[in-house]
Amino acid sequence: MNLTALDKILWAAGFVGHAALLLVLLVRHRSRQFPIFTCFIATHVLVTITLFAISRYGSKHAYSVAYWSTSALDFLFQLALIFEVARVVLRPTGTWVRDARSSFILMGAIGAAIALAFSLAIKPMMPSTLDIWEIRGDLFTALLDCELFLAMLYASNRLGLVWRNHVMGLAQGLTIWAFGAVVSDIAHIIYGWSQDFLILDHLLMFLYLATLVYWTVTFWRPEPVREPLSVEMKDYLVALHSRVQYDLEKVTRSRNST
Repeated sequence: MNLTALDKILWAAGFVGHAALLLVLLVRHRSRQFPIFTCFIATHVLVTITLFAISRYGSKHAYSVAYWSTSALDFLFQLALIFEVARVVLRPTGTWVRDARSSFILMGAIGAAIALAFSLAIKPMMPSTLDIWEIRGDLFTALLDCELFLAMLYASNRLGLVWRNHVMGLAQGLTIWAFGAVVSDIAHIIYGWSQDFLILDHLLMFLYLATLVYWTVTFWRPEPVREPLSVEMKDYLVALHSRVQYDLEKVTRSRNST
């Protein structure tokens, strides 16, 4: 592979960024809450090492096979990350909040249909079929990231759910990077791929590196301490608990009498 000095610097910076973030996730025990995200970052560390070794000592064909295989894996991970964010936001106690599942699935299905239709409708000016499907896949996941983030935001706001700063940081980083990917993909679709537009790929990589730094700082910092319940909220919960017990006893007596 003929890599420029800037390509090598960005490649090395990506490896350092992923390794630092992985270390933070493990040391600060964030992997317990975000296992998919942790596996995603760990996979990037291994992929970087593997691709670098193949580029130095392997054949061009071996590198091509490894590259496309890891691209498919990355695609699946990006889809899984969306649902991990949804799990943390919409299942704060381990079970889905009432109406959260239906709202998210409906909005998500609509968003996925729009993203899929748009991705299949485009005709990128790319040199090969694999390149065409790569940019279609990138555009689909980028659009889906943005749309499902909005779906979760809508569902959580409507149901009064609170976003913690770790999951919000993860979702914000994904969305910002996805938005940059959408802009880059659309530019490549319109103008094709050439050395003149290589700067777009470099700018997108710089944006991703900034996202890695943002995630590292976010997951290193502790989440804010939950504020204690107000007296009014405590009284409301006590009254609600008493009401539930009363209704349950009433239903039990009714069943026994029959």
